[in-house]
Amino acid sequence: MRDRLTGPKLGQIVVVLVILTAAFVYKTYKNNTNDTISENANIKLCDIGHEKCTLKQRKLSAIGQLNAEKLQPESAFSLSVSFSEPDTKVLKSRLEGHSMYMGTLPALLKETAPGLWQGRAMVGACSERNMIWAWVLDVEQGGETQQFKFFFEVRR
Repeated sequence: MRDRLTGPKLGQIVVVLVILTAAFVYKTYKNNTNDTISENANIKLCDIGHEKCTLKQRKLSAIGQLNAEKLQPESAFSLSVSFSEPDTKVLKSRLEGHSMYMGTLPALLKETAPGLWQGRAMVGACSERNMIWAWVLDVEQGGETQQFKFFFEVRR
């Protein structure tokens, strides 16, 4: 027996097509906003690329800053961090992709004065137009280990 395309069946097909098209259009336009990643992400972005940022944990505060003529992927830039306690030691310094996993990149630092650490680093290119990175510092002060995360945005 052959089924015919009746009026009710055709109506159901049209309704399903309209619903699927509306969902596709909604998702496409909703995800194509011109907002930057930092506005969409639920993190507090103190852009160390443009200003000094202060983070506090327990009794220790850290002031981080990134220096670059133009902050862009695959170009070296300088990093500096100063601590409120001069006997603070940086155990590990690395860059991690925050808005997209990009692995871990080294950020080599040297102590240039008591409590002041400086170095250079570079971030990789990403398929995203704007990418949020985290500069992660594992530090030791007074026998306790703490972690500081400074966020910054790199635009292509």
